Parts: sequence; structure tokens; C-alpha cells
Amino acid sequence: MSILSLSPLSFLFLIIILFTSKAKADNNDQKFHYFCDQNNDRGNYITGSAYDNNLKFAIMHLTYNSKIDYGFYNTNYGQNNDTVNAIGICRGDINPQDCRKCLIGSKFNLTQACPNKKEAIGWYEDEKCMLRYSDRSIMGLNEIGPAYFAWNLNNATMADQFNILVKQLLNDLRSKAINGDSHRKYVVGKMPGPSSDQTIYGLVQCTPDLSGPQCDDCLLQSIAEVSRCCSNRIGARIIRPSCNLRFETSYQFYQPKAKLASHLP
Repeated sequence: MSILSLSPLSFLFLIIILFTSKAKADNNDQKFHYFCDQNNDRGNYITGSAYDNNLKFAIMHLTYNSKIDYGFYNTNYGQNNDTVNAIGICRGDINPQDCRKCLIGSKFNLTQACPNKKEAIGWYEDEKCMLRYSDRSIMGLNEIGPAYFAWNLNNATMADQFNILVKQLLNDLRSKAINGDSHRKYVVGKMPGPSSDQTIYGLVQCTPDLSGPQCDDCLLQSIAEVSRCCSNRIGARIIRPSCNLRFETSYQFYQPKAKLASHLP
């Protein structure tokens, strides 16, 4: 585990990178985080090779597919060792046009940040979208790493009550997200904080290729991580390949058109 950077945003965040899959993490912009295959476990491809061409075609298929309007894209292209498996997903409140725009931006960043790597993953525009590709099958796998965590440096007042409410909110959202379908496993919601002027906003999401139990397991591990890394903090996020969660009290970070879960008492 290593400290990567401090956010330049008006609310301070600490970013923690976990090297859970022998990956290299870097951050050339607060809005782009990526992991390359540092130990070359999956190997490199040669520029102009069949794998290179297949990667370009697979990513083009993801980023320009206007028939999908639910924000989850997956494809595989090629044969044998030159097969490319790719997944693109956007946050559930992002419209299709902005989703594809985000994935296009991620494509340029990720292929430049991880040149000639057969496997890479990146999150773009403050986790608005995620793009990953590999020469191995990645569909239907619950993968909790590589991951990164971030939290607001400010502590909550009435911290014990606040932590209980955050856990309650995230678990309520989790119980709804795991019942999503193969297009979307995404839920947002809010609840009053311990002080009268405070609202806690939350978001959970799994890649919809996961089964309900797989999604549940990924989110349960992430919720447990909140109490270890981010206890008392007024905002935090846990970002993994297969699921992510986030909560804030400073502002509603998802778009208003996102469907809210039932308001909690």
C-alpha cells in the first residue's frame, strides 16, 4: 500500500493505492487512475501485431456502440493468444452519449499510460467510467483488485453515530443493487446525518455481468474496508474492478436524474 497523492479538489482527499494484483498504479490527473501490468504477468504485445489490431478493434467496438443505452459494454475479438477481452462501464446516472465520450477519453489515456501491455484498467473523469482489457477472460469474474481508496480528510461530528448511519445506508443500497439485472446493478440513495443540517449521499455499483452473490461479496468487502480505512470521514470511495462504492456529505455527487433508493428514516 502506498500514498499516491492529495486531491486538488476543494475538499481534500487522500488517495491510497493497493497493489493487490501485482499491478502498477499511477495518477497523472485527479480524474484518471490506472493500473498497468507492472510485473508483466500477461506479457506485452508488439505494435502492429494481431493483438494490437484486435485491441484497437475491440475498444472501437465498445466506444462507438450506440445501440447500448444502459452503460455496460463488453466484447472479445481475435483468436487464441491474440484474443482481446474488453469491458467498459459507466456510472449508472451517466447518459449514453456522455458514457461513450468518457470511454473514448479513457481509451486514449489508458493505451498511452500502459503502452504495449496486454492487460490494463483505468477509471476516468472521477469514476464516471471504467475501461479494462486483457488477453484472459474477465467477464463474470468477481475481482476486488487492483483497487484504490480515497477519503475526505475532514472528520464527522458525532462520529460514532455517523459511522453507524453510513454503514446502514451502504448496506441498504447493497441489498438493492444485488437484485439488479444483467444490464445494471447500480443504486444511489440518501439519508439524514446525525446533525440536523447534514445529509449523507451514497452510491454502490457492480459490473452487471456479476451474479447477485458475486456482487454482494464484492460490496460487502468494500463496506468492511470503509470502517478500516475511512472511519469518521465525511466522504470516501472504494474503487475495484468489479464494484465500487462512495458516500459524501458535502454535496450530491451523482446526477439528480439517477433513481433514488427509498428514503431511509
